[in-house]
Amino acid sequence: MVDRTLSYLDYVKLLDIFKQYSSTPFIDQLISNLKPLNNLEAIEERQNRIEAILEIIKWDGKIPLSDIPDIRDIIRRVFIKDSVLEAQEFVFVSGFLKACSDIAMFLKKAHNKKPFVETILERIKPLLPVYSRISKTVNVEGFIEDTASYDLSKIRADLFVFRERIRKKLEKIMERETVRPVLQDFYISLRNNRYVIPLKPNFNEVFQGIVHDYSHSLKTSFVEPLEVVELNNAINILEKDEKEEEKRVLRELTEFIRKFVQELETNLDAIQDMDFYQCFAIFSTEFGCVKPEINNHGLIDMRNAVNPFIVISKKDQTIPIDICMEREKKAMIISGPNAGGKTAALKTIGLLSAMAQTGLLIPASGRPVVPLFSHIFAIIGDEQDIAMELSSFTAHMNTIKDFYKVSKGEELILIDEIGGNTEPQEASALSMGVIDAFVEKGCKVIVTTHLNLLKAYGYTKPFSINVATAFDSDNMKPMYKLLYGMAGYSNAINVAKNIDVPSIIIEKSYEYLGKQEHMLNDLVSALELGKRKIYEEQKEMGKLKEELKKRLFLLHNKKDEYIKKLEERCNTKLLELERELEEVKKEVAKKERASIKVSRGRLGELRKRFVKGVIKKYDDIHIGDHVKVTTLGSSGYVVDVDKENDMYEIVIGNVRTKVNKWYVDKVVMEPKTPNNGKIHVDAEHIDTPEINVMGMRVEEALKELDRFIDRAIVQGMPIIKILHGIGTGRLMSAIREHLAGADFIKNLRKDEKNSGVTIVELL
Repeated sequence: MVDRTLSYLDYVKLLDIFKQYSSTPFIDQLISNLKPLNNLEAIEERQNRIEAILEIIKWDGKIPLSDIPDIRDIIRRVFIKDSVLEAQEFVFVSGFLKACSDIAMFLKKAHNKKPFVETILERIKPLLPVYSRISKTVNVEGFIEDTASYDLSKIRADLFVFRERIRKKLEKIMERETVRPVLQDFYISLRNNRYVIPLKPNFNEVFQGIVHDYSHSLKTSFVEPLEVVELNNAINILEKDEKEEEKRVLRELTEFIRKFVQELETNLDAIQDMDFYQCFAIFSTEFGCVKPEINNHGLIDMRNAVNPFIVISKKDQTIPIDICMEREKKAMIISGPNAGGKTAALKTIGLLSAMAQTGLLIPASGRPVVPLFSHIFAIIGDEQDIAMELSSFTAHMNTIKDFYKVSKGEELILIDEIGGNTEPQEASALSMGVIDAFVEKGCKVIVTTHLNLLKAYGYTKPFSINVATAFDSDNMKPMYKLLYGMAGYSNAINVAKNIDVPSIIIEKSYEYLGKQEHMLNDLVSALELGKRKIYEEQKEMGKLKEELKKRLFLLHNKKDEYIKKLEERCNTKLLELERELEEVKKEVAKKERASIKVSRGRLGELRKRFVKGVIKKYDDIHIGDHVKVTTLGSSGYVVDVDKENDMYEIVIGNVRTKVNKWYVDKVVMEPKTPNNGKIHVDAEHIDTPEINVMGMRVEEALKELDRFIDRAIVQGMPIIKILHGIGTGRLMSAIREHLAGADFIKNLRKDEKNSGVTIVELL
């Protein structure tokens, strides 16, 4: 990938933005050297490391990397034999080790640590012995402590004693009556590292001394009395001894640290890695970046993608775009009006592809898919080279020629305004030739253009796709979105017309444009509008389709439940009828045997009408048989039979109860085998989805309504009408109370045109 391409795509500027998110001075050069990668494993490793730091930031906040001393030069100095670090440099090393200890403690307490963070934690060595020894030797202000060595402590104690002696001696001299006339001021000063007092120039009339300095006005002489010369000499000797001892202490401390220089370098590398990946993680958080999938299949799919620089300039007004290019598509032709977003879209595609290939997260949504390109080549902007006396077109073609020579396939070629700055017919032919040549090499080519012939090329080639930048023709404003499968029109004359360019210019422009070109522009415009309408209709149809799928799914899930309820209702009614018939049989058994046969025949017809299955027998249940109580839905076994009262005594779990034989079914205790048979319910067909219950009593109307709803559910009717009239309102209220809250009803409402009608929507 050439540096010029990275510059065109604003990749270099993006690196400068990354630096703003760093916490240490260690990674500036690392970021400056950042380039897209060609190794899929290296890309995924960098992505995973960024995600690992993102997880830390999400749960525990940013890693504390601020204000860490820069010890890179110190480490380099330690490697030099016989070098001795300054006291202040030890302060930096101490501060660095303190930061390492704080970071290690932070990471140990962090939640959801991923392997990369665990590895960083293992690499950090707090080096507590080094930190402790430096702290005992040098304080935070860079002063070597008295405790650094015994000799240093003794020398400084002697110095204190001698300085106190000379101070007291000089104060006594200044208090003498003979000295006061020549004393300029009452204080002790230090000149040439000797303790002196300020005297007038005629001091030698009173006593002898050595002059070490004069004031600017020459009215004051700084004199060392002969009486304190020996004390000053002793102090100077002790001060030299102090400096020598300090150097020895620093030399020993340097030798001690030199043993741990490898660990210091490891710590520094670990902090560099953390800061390096944390700056990308913080950027990703602020710009809503996600991890892209890198593939070798040529698919490009980036939804709601944004260019970071557009976000920086427009902030909340940024309009995301969808970047989609299927595997079999090799060329994308982006067209549309000036300032409509073509170049911005091209740069967004290139920049996000470069970011993804660098191993960074990209500003998009979902899980973007980006191919692994061997190189990305971009030509964006004016290539004119005045120094080489090249026109814009010639320079443009020279760059394309250079790219073609080095291309070996699997590159991404981005060309802005291909074939511009020359005659349209030849430019179109040349542009199509360029695209063909790169596609034959196995490259993906994305270009922007105003050339109508190139738009037609996009429709005719199976490997090509036209993409238009959306334009609001009513308001004459770009919408900054991409419309796939259609070509955009330049609309230059209409834009000029919209900004009140004189009509004579517009009329002349249309004349020079030519009838065919004008018709082609109108055709492209009409096609774009038509496709936009189709797209909107497809979206609406999609919504309706999804809603219909949900309703069908609900009906499918509820169907078995409704049928089961209907069967239970039919069985219950059948049992009641059988019970009534059995009672009748007992009453007429002695007198009318023939009537019993008729009743049995009627019972058989009812069974055939409502239930297709085996009719249960009541006289074959004995003590010890397993049975099911239909009213309870529970099973047990019979322990006693009361034939006179038609009662069975049944044990269900720990409960013993008596149940009428009409509500007891015998259960055959055999291994369960799959039963694919289904219960079928026959019901009278309904021609019109409405029932008239006007004039009926409430009980009669509700029974008729239940039977009608049962048939409607079986028949699959979505809506039925109940004609109950208004009258006193008692029947209407009873019906609505009866149906309110039923599981099989989706909606219950009165007819807006006739309040005497209730409309029921069934599930």
